[in-house]
Amino acid sequence: MKALFKRQTEPFAYHRHYLLAQKRWADEMQRLTGGLSRRQLVWALLLFTVLASGFLIYSLYRSFNKEAEASADLIDASKIKTINLKK
Repeated sequence: MKALFKRQTEPFAYHRHYLLAQKRWADEMQRLTGGLSRRQLVWALLLFTVLASGFLIYSLYRSFNKEAEASADLIDASKIKTINLKK
C-alpha cells in the first residue's frame, strides 16, 4: 500500500500573499492580547467558546425547525399549475 504514495521530494511552499496575511494576523492578535493576563485570556477563550457553540446550536435548531416548516409547505408547492403561453 505504501508503494502507491510517493514521498514529496521538495518542501511545500505557501504563496507569499498567504504568508503575509498570516503574519499580519498574528501581529494584530499579539498587539490586541499583549496586555492581557493569563486569567483574562482564559476568560476570553471561554467566552468565545460559549458564543460560538451557542451560535452553532442555534443554527442547527433553526435549520431543523425550518425543515419541518418547509415539509408542510411542500404539499402546496407540489401542485402543478399550467401556464397558457398562447395569446
